[in-house]
Amino acid sequence: MKTAIVRKNGELIHKNESRFDLLNRVGYFPFKELRRSNKAYFISELDLFDFFQATEETLSDYSIDYYPNWNFEAKESFLNLFLDGYQFGLENFNENIGLSFPSLSYDHKVEHLRNFCLYCLDYLYFDAELDEALFYNLGYLQSNLYLAFIELNNLQKLSKENNSYIKVKTHTEPKNQSDKYGATSQDHPAEHKTTTETKNSHSPERIEIYCDVAEIKKIWQVLTAPISTGKGMEQPLFTKDELGKYLGAMFCSGAFPDAFKSSVEPELKTISRGDMRNVLIALMYSCYSLNRNFFRGSNQIMYVAMLKRYFSAFATSKIESTKSILATYTPKGMDVLKNSLDKNPHIDEMLSILKKHKLRH
Repeated sequence: MKTAIVRKNGELIHKNESRFDLLNRVGYFPFKELRRSNKAYFISELDLFDFFQATEETLSDYSIDYYPNWNFEAKESFLNLFLDGYQFGLENFNENIGLSFPSLSYDHKVEHLRNFCLYCLDYLYFDAELDEALFYNLGYLQSNLYLAFIELNNLQKLSKENNSYIKVKTHTEPKNQSDKYGATSQDHPAEHKTTTETKNSHSPERIEIYCDVAEIKKIWQVLTAPISTGKGMEQPLFTKDELGKYLGAMFCSGAFPDAFKSSVEPELKTISRGDMRNVLIALMYSCYSLNRNFFRGSNQIMYVAMLKRYFSAFATSKIESTKSILATYTPKGMDVLKNSLDKNPHIDEMLSILKKHKLRH
């Protein structure tokens, strides 16, 4: 008997070697959330996630070879097998990670967790086969990978908090100028001053990016080429280097600290109201939506605050009023960009990114 095979839009689904990139994304949350019966299940295998998310209407995107009477209920039965395996994996994680794990040193814990994640990723892929035991095992591996990845993130976050952000320095200063020239500690007991140096203490808070940092940059690159508006052709708002400075002021990445470099606070950028204002709303709302796919704690207020801080068209607007129109004005900004497809080489790539993440407006 032949094993049933899944095709999506006529194409076979193949295992993706990029799944191993997950370990380069510590500091992110590279899992999609699947909710069933008020429970959350976190999935890193995106082809599998899309398959599970198929509705009775969208299931037609999938065709199945060698599976008579394939239907939505059959798809749900494979999902239930996956969820059963997932639950069993949650229950057995501590045993799988090893009873001696709590006694390991910090470095050994990190190494052990990384190797454990790699082991899970070796076998955690969906290559189009519909096999009941396979789906149960995929669920088991997925929950173990999820828990190990979270543990690895927590360990590395603790390390940063303990070592990096606040440095306390104690030094001795002479009591007065004459002490520099021969006074001893017996003459004048030294004063000990404790100073606290906090990195970037004067820098404004930036938005933490949990999604692909390269995609965020590509979205904003549309501002480095002309855009056609109702007022005529707008010349590029930024050069490539200038855009990098503004992105570094607005965004940061715990996983890739050098992705957005923050230096001197950039000046307020003058832009016209109307179409260009809507374009900026569309870009920022797209970043918010994309980032929220990976981190549910994303706050729209932060994104609006960046628009107000760095772009003149928002300088006199109240943050709450701008926040209230983000979703409704984004399509207007997208329409402006679509009308510039033949003049701006970056717009098509931006739209492809949004389509890939099902955020196309």
